[in-house]
Amino acid sequence: MERRVRPLPAAYGAAALLAATFAAGVIGIEITDHTQATASWWPPAGLGALTLMLYPRRWWPYLVVALTAAYLGANVVQGRPVDAAAWLALADIAETILVASLVRYRIGRRLTSVADFGWLLGISFGAAAVAGLGVAATSARLLGGDFGPTLGATTSAHWASVMVILPLGMAPRHRTRGPAWLIAVQALVLLGASLVVFGSEGVLARAFLPLPFLIWAGVSFGYRVVVIEQVVMAALVTAATLVDKGPFAAHTEASNQLAQLYLVSVVIAGLPLALAVGELQLAAAAARNEKRRTEAIIESSTTPIMVAAADGTMLSTNPATTALTGFTATELIGRPFWEKLVAPEDWGYIRRRFSEYDKFPEHGEGIMRTASGGERIVTFASGALVNPDDSTNYVITANDITAERTSSRFLQHLFRSATTVAILGTDPSGSITLVNAGAEGMLRITQDEATGRSLLEFLDPGEVEERGRELGVMTPSFSALVADADLGSAPQTRDWTWRPPDGVELRISMTTSLVADARNRPIGYLFVARDVTETRRNQELLHQALERERAAVGHLRALDHAKDDFVSTVSHELRTPLTSIIGSIELFSDGLLGDLSPDQAHLVEVIERNAERLLALANDLLLLAAYENATPQAPFVQVDLRDVVQASTSSIMPLLTSRDLDVRAVVPEVAVRVLGDAGYLERAVTNLLTNAVKFTPDGGAITTTVGFDAESGIATLSVADTGIGIPDQELAEVFQRFFRSSNVRADAIQGTGLGLSIVSSIVESHRGTIDVASEQGEGTIFTIVLPLA
Repeated sequence: MERRVRPLPAAYGAAALLAATFAAGVIGIEITDHTQATASWWPPAGLGALTLMLYPRRWWPYLVVALTAAYLGANVVQGRPVDAAAWLALADIAETILVASLVRYRIGRRLTSVADFGWLLGISFGAAAVAGLGVAATSARLLGGDFGPTLGATTSAHWASVMVILPLGMAPRHRTRGPAWLIAVQALVLLGASLVVFGSEGVLARAFLPLPFLIWAGVSFGYRVVVIEQVVMAALVTAATLVDKGPFAAHTEASNQLAQLYLVSVVIAGLPLALAVGELQLAAAAARNEKRRTEAIIESSTTPIMVAAADGTMLSTNPATTALTGFTATELIGRPFWEKLVAPEDWGYIRRRFSEYDKFPEHGEGIMRTASGGERIVTFASGALVNPDDSTNYVITANDITAERTSSRFLQHLFRSATTVAILGTDPSGSITLVNAGAEGMLRITQDEATGRSLLEFLDPGEVEERGRELGVMTPSFSALVADADLGSAPQTRDWTWRPPDGVELRISMTTSLVADARNRPIGYLFVARDVTETRRNQELLHQALERERAAVGHLRALDHAKDDFVSTVSHELRTPLTSIIGSIELFSDGLLGDLSPDQAHLVEVIERNAERLLALANDLLLLAAYENATPQAPFVQVDLRDVVQASTSSIMPLLTSRDLDVRAVVPEVAVRVLGDAGYLERAVTNLLTNAVKFTPDGGAITTTVGFDAESGIATLSVADTGIGIPDQELAEVFQRFFRSSNVRADAIQGTGLGLSIVSSIVESHRGTIDVASEQGEGTIFTIVLPLA
């Protein structure tokens, strides 16, 4: 993201750098004239590239003009002809623009990896060669120089300048490593070695003496120490060479070229090591954090997790096991799995399952005993871990479903035993899909005979027609029965006349309820009916019948709520075995169960990758359910959309490590505030940016733009990419759950299809709208509109 620089302080810094560039140019030309050879160090090239790198691209036109003037002025001040000075300045500014542009495009603002350093090495050499060609041609044509020697000396000088100076402005966010006193000792040792080499008549072989100490800094102290020491050492080499000291004091083109290449070698000796060690330390810290996170998940998990040897001996348990069974870890570890947790009559069966590796059940349902002598119904999942010594451990997770099974059996018993209450379920068109025993008795027809027939066949046509007239519908239809339910009102009870196939009519009181999915879309209707022919003559019996009817409706409502929670329950159930699998994989990957062969390591990687994908799917389902069915826990507050974009952009930076994408953000200088939840909004923007990274090929661009219209009171946030796009005919479906466009499926790009559904839910919860525009093969723009605070 382009960082906005405050005008005045930034202008002062730019002016200082331009002045330094001019001064360095004058000094460099003076050195060249004094020694009758190209300067051993050429700072203007590096300072010019550093100037462009430190400032946003919108400043570049002005900075390029100013740098060109500085290059030209240095040559003119030193007495060079104006035409030669102009061509020399043109060669210098061409190198400066090439270095800054290519580094920004390929690496970015910071050097963060050894791969970045490799790009810097190649880019700087190529740009130095361009400058060398320009300078050598100008020297040969206008200044009487030799083309070949000038080309070699100039190229190496400019290359050394960029490699020494430019890293000063590209420091990564790695902290300096090592204590200050040790850094001071290393710096003094390096200075001493450098003075030994360059403080007297030097022997060329001695020039390698300081390099081990630069390597020491790279390994032990990090990027910032190394680049500062490289600049100081470059200055020392230049100064010593000017006063005829050191191994490069001959003042010939060959000796000066060696000096410049020596400075490049100095950079290569220390800086890549500093970057590599920084990468390793970050990776190690991430691995340690992940291990601690996994251990914390296992310890804090509400799911019991047990590890047993192949012979059934318990090796470890987590606190959730104690919470479920009442047995402490001390009581279980070291004893056979079945001794405490399984009824004695099942010991033989469980013992055989442990002894037969290929027959050990991966999942199932069973009874687990508790310390108090009770029993719990559990579902379990298990995984076998084969150690390098061919021994086997089993990781077993359990989930207590006692309450669910009790409730389910109660509802099943209620449904079967409700012989005096007719319960009918239909699809949205009125075809019967569910018939209980009570309905069979009242209609005097079997369930198979009733299923698939229209409910209207069993009602008095005259009553249906009358109800239709009340609603303004002249033709009798099923909609007359469910009109009240469709309006979203409470279940309505009306008296109807049923006409069973045997022709014996009966008066029933029927309650109609709408059955909807999690998004409140009708998926059917539920009818609860009771024969009130005799009950109408007896109010007391009628009252009792209505109470039982209300109870039945209450239980059916519970079933409806259970349906709405189905997605969340399935997601939680997925997380239970996935947590066990990922925890087990950690044990393998960390080598706690022995070293893995290459084939085993590959299989573990495959398992871990797919487990993480399933866990991501479960998390997305849970998040989607939370966004659609609940309100944010914290009240809405004022949120600056610029901060949201910055946080979201930072969160996707790991995805860009190995990608070649131009990611930027365009935000106004003033705050753009909306009322909302910062965490939810960041998640929405992060999802959009993640999709853009996933579906944009290397070399593309991703732009996040924030704007507002004070008159209309709206804020806009758009994420645009130059990716593969979405077919026009599929745009209307992009915010549906699990939707994935045809071109994404054709390219086998992985994903769950839930990200945009989550974004849509978050935006709607903030009283906003989201729109999409796309052209296949050209890119996609998602635009969020929110009311200003």
